Amino acid sequence: MKNIFLTTKAIIKDNLNSKETWFFIIFFPIFLTLIFALGFGAGTQVHEFVIINNSQVGKFINGSQLFTALYGNNEKEALLHNYIYVQIIKDNVSIYYPQDDKYLVPSLQALINQYYTNNSQIHYSSVLKYGNSYYEYIISGMIGVVALSNGIFGVTGVASGYYRDRLVDRLAASPLKSYEWVTSLVIYEIIITLISITPILALSLLFGFLPLIGLSFIGFLIISTLMFSGLGAIIFGLTPKDKLFVSNVAANVVTIPLIFLSTAFFSIYAFPSSLRVVVQYQPVSVIDSIIRDIIVYNVPPNPFYIIYVILGTLIFLALGSRLMKLREFE
Repeated sequence: MKNIFLTTKAIIKDNLNSKETWFFIIFFPIFLTLIFALGFGAGTQVHEFVIINNSQVGKFINGSQLFTALYGNNEKEALLHNYIYVQIIKDNVSIYYPQDDKYLVPSLQALINQYYTNNSQIHYSSVLKYGNSYYEYIISGMIGVVALSNGIFGVTGVASGYYRDRLVDRLAASPLKSYEWVTSLVIYEIIITLISITPILALSLLFGFLPLIGLSFIGFLIISTLMFSGLGAIIFGLTPKDKLFVSNVAANVVTIPLIFLSTAFFSIYAFPSSLRVVVQYQPVSVIDSIIRDIIVYNVPPNPFYIIYVILGTLIFLALGSRLMKLREFE
């Protein structure tokens, strides 16, 4: 434990004295959050998802290509995810909509009218309901992106720098074991992840979003960072040490698709149907789903997702600890 504590302390001191490190752990996440929040926020985001309890009317609405209608009969679940909910009971049509989607109600009503062309007895009612904004979606999604980028880029970046500066040779000459070296790096990544999300959570207040921060959120954030740090250790461990640039290239090749082919910034329905299964079950999407359940929707996360992340963390850390060695032979 003493070796881990001293090595972690040294890594923190070395890296947090760098202005470049502070840029990537503080300003870059804020910059990316603002780009997506302001560029694709409520003012420009066209809400086109409708949950409807009549599958035939839903198919007709889908044919218009103005909305994506999904069959369902759970009003609370629909509004929880900021969808419009349409309930049809005989001749009565009730449209429940989030506060930002009032302007879409006339178009939706016109489509339903068109379906019931020969029925003049249809009665409509529109009910304003509270829904979650796109800002909440972006900010909660960004937390998963921070865990990913800090975990992978942090481990590969710090380790590459230590090899480049020959600091690893000094560590290898000490009694420090490889698993202690990896553990120290992972602890450092957890610390900078906690630092990184602090301004993001503060930024959420500017958008009128009060995240539900608790022990479950902090615990899960730590587990997520552990998982991606383990993945970073695997990438670096497989890299030839005479070609360290390969680890940075590999980190980008892995990280960028995981960020943009995920539900961090866009709903699963924004992706082609052929990609949805891949997008939904890749690590960043799973992590963001759990985070949203905890801090936005205030509902219990999917147990399958929790098991998925725990198993992924154990596997990645085990492989990373074996592959990322201080010495060629141990």
